[in-house]
Amino acid sequence: MWRTPHLKLPRMRALLRTGVTGIAGVTTCAMFQGLYLQSQYEPLPEARGPLNGVARWAQQVSMQAQHVTQQAQQVTQQACRHGGAVIKSATLRSRLSGGEKGGGGDGGSVVSESGEAAYSAHGSSRGGGAAAPRKTVLFLGDSLITGVGCSQESSHGPALPRAVAEFLSRRLRVDVQWAAFGETGGDVRTMRSKLLPTLADEVAALRANGQNVDIVVVVCGLNDFKKAYRSSGNTAGGFCLELGELVREVKLLAGSDCTVVLPALPVHRAPVFDGIWPLQHFLAPLAALWDEQKLITAQRVRRVCFVRNAERDEWWSAKQYWAVDGIHPNDEGYRIWGEHIADGILSHLRAAQKPALLMKPAEPLA
Repeated sequence: MWRTPHLKLPRMRALLRTGVTGIAGVTTCAMFQGLYLQSQYEPLPEARGPLNGVARWAQQVSMQAQHVTQQAQQVTQQACRHGGAVIKSATLRSRLSGGEKGGGGDGGSVVSESGEAAYSAHGSSRGGGAAAPRKTVLFLGDSLITGVGCSQESSHGPALPRAVAEFLSRRLRVDVQWAAFGETGGDVRTMRSKLLPTLADEVAALRANGQNVDIVVVVCGLNDFKKAYRSSGNTAGGFCLELGELVREVKLLAGSDCTVVLPALPVHRAPVFDGIWPLQHFLAPLAALWDEQKLITAQRVRRVCFVRNAERDEWWSAKQYWAVDGIHPNDEGYRIWGEHIADGILSHLRAAQKPALLMKPAEPLA
């Protein structure tokens, strides 16, 4: 009876070696598939138009009634064409009738409250005698901030920063000034070296006009992720260290009361990876590992918000939301993602206010 394990041990070792070899082979294949896709990638141009502006709440309210019917018709037509994958009619009616208050529901990730929210673009974020907006939101990032994938026929600038600012303006009922600073192809280390000096100049100019920075949205990880495990420094842990330094430097420049936002990237839904096995199989958990470093950073540093990807986001893979390169969103995709990010910001701000409300002393009786 004691000889049986010894007889099976060589077979177990052989099976283990075969399994390890198979896993290594599949992983290597996925890596080479990723390298091949990168070698075949043809870069798209950045968005045309201003890199800063003001989302004015008063203008958006006056235009909302004019656009709501047109937006409802467009979304309903899309839903019919794509088998209802875009939106359910009940959700549409709730959104367009103003049924969601304070950013509830599924995070504004499908339909905006006004088809083309009004905003005022200007040549310089320093302003010139106009009243200062109530909120200031700055954006740092890579090609997702410079607007790669946006239509070249429009000249409204990068779509993601505008979508975030417009959604916040509608829900907070204030004007929101925004400015975007991006470096196409930049990883976190590049952002630290090239974008932080520009951010410092912008913050100094705002403070000279009596303004503070309320929120800084940092969109990063895509280009770090592309170089995953090619060297000892391109690991999830290395990314976490670099990101932590970037966040601390941003808060040092913008102020300790500024909220830094780290959105997760929906890269696993990019249609460029559709049907590519085994790369597509490895993509979701690997991308999640990189996004987990953002969550870790948010847990370590005060006033840092991590915005998760939307749940049940299978519809996000639909090609009508992506540019022709299959890796960057198009204008509509950026709008949907921007509203999801903005809703995550609102949830974070509401949660941060609750302790303050609980600690508020009772008012004296009359």
